[in-house]
Amino acid sequence: MRRAAITMLALFLAAGSALAVDLGRAEGTLVIDGTRFDIAYAYVVGHHKNQLTNRNDNTLIILTDKPLADGANLHDFEASLPDGVNGVMVCLDRDRRVTHVAVQHPSGMYDGGFFEGVESYEFKPRKGEEGLAGTVTSRRVKTNTMTFSYDVAFAAAVK
Repeated sequence: MRRAAITMLALFLAAGSALAVDLGRAEGTLVIDGTRFDIAYAYVVGHHKNQLTNRNDNTLIILTDKPLADGANLHDFEASLPDGVNGVMVCLDRDRRVTHVAVQHPSGMYDGGFFEGVESYEFKPRKGEEGLAGTVTSRRVKTNTMTFSYDVAFAAAVK
């Protein structure tokens, strides 16, 4: 009985640490037309422009498979990432609702534009961490040129 309790405690601690993500890191996948991309890097930009309201009250989350260059102007990556970098860019409004999604992949770019009330995308914050942390997910989204989905946990300092 004692061995079973120790085993359960070890499994519980291992599962808890698996949910933690280091600051500036991400864990999850972006799936495009059946091809999986492991997402490992997270960047967050505060006071980003909301194209619907024309106010600078959005938060931009950039999640990539490769690191971005040091000193990169993160405000420039809302619509596209550097060549060879795959990822998802998600904007949150001041109420933490998703208002914009863009996806970059080897064969191009999808930009969903700015929107309100679209239920295909979700952000769940994770409390108790520095910066901004949480999980962004999407349903399976079919566009004219591709089908994609993502599920990524992240934590990053807000710049």
